[in-house]
Amino acid sequence: MRILLLSQILVLVTLGCSRNSPIPTSFAPPTFEVLSRHPKYDCLFDTQKIVVGEYKPDLQIIEVFGMYVIAPDSAPTNYVIHTANVLAQYIDNDEDGIPDDPAVLKYLVNENVVVPVWKETDTAFRSTRCGTKFNFAASMYYDHDQWGIAGNLAGIEKTGKWDTNLEEVWHIVTKGWRETYPKAFGDQKPSLLTDAMDIARGGYFKELPAQYPDKAWYRYYDQTCDYYCQAHEYIYWALMANIGALDPKLTNKCERSSHEWHICTASELRHKDVLVSRLLNDMAFKLPTRIPDGSYLRD
Repeated sequence: MRILLLSQILVLVTLGCSRNSPIPTSFAPPTFEVLSRHPKYDCLFDTQKIVVGEYKPDLQIIEVFGMYVIAPDSAPTNYVIHTANVLAQYIDNDEDGIPDDPAVLKYLVNENVVVPVWKETDTAFRSTRCGTKFNFAASMYYDHDQWGIAGNLAGIEKTGKWDTNLEEVWHIVTKGWRETYPKAFGDQKPSLLTDAMDIARGGYFKELPAQYPDKAWYRYYDQTCDYYCQAHEYIYWALMANIGALDPKLTNKCERSSHEWHICTASELRHKDVLVSRLLNDMAFKLPTRIPDGSYLRD
């Protein structure tokens, strides 16, 4: 639901670091060590004031298969680590220590796609004085998002609480599938995803309709969300249903979202949204099939 505008996604800056992030030649499982400096871009740590106010860019950084979760020191460290674990579980969903789709990860790493954990009012990363570009198609807000953490428990299955990481981190990594397999997951017509979405919305609507047809089960009325954005939200809802994250037995997320999405379980998806269910379960694309719970390689 919270996909950043293009002007927020591309952080174009001026100091002298390389434009291209190196592609890792090996993918070691993450250790979730919290770093105080980026291992490649020292220019992230320019101590000058880079936005109005007193912000000084002291960061927490965690590497995950060559990607980075980046947060200010003010962010709770357990939140930052939790987000990094969810990211790892989306990249390596079967948790065998190997990224499920190296081509998808290669794109994300090469494009410097990062996962910010910050407050909505934080603008320092968007204005960072570093000579490269960082892409962040979404972000986690530690001050008001929902976090699937309760004491030593993590994940919606153990806490009974929704975890916004499931949405926002997925919005970020989805870009890898979209760009690697555009005929399947592209947000522009024609693609297998948009073909399925047009059925789910009750027809093809380039512009937001005044009212969706009664037969539609995906009805997103956000005026700021164009057709491409609608596709991003659609694959999020469909994947959540497919992996069981919307099951009413776990949380009330599906009930609370019924104004937008009407399918709660994988069984419902399989019978009602046949095209997207077939796409998401095509093993050639190695999409996640398990609910990330923030405990990568710990269970």
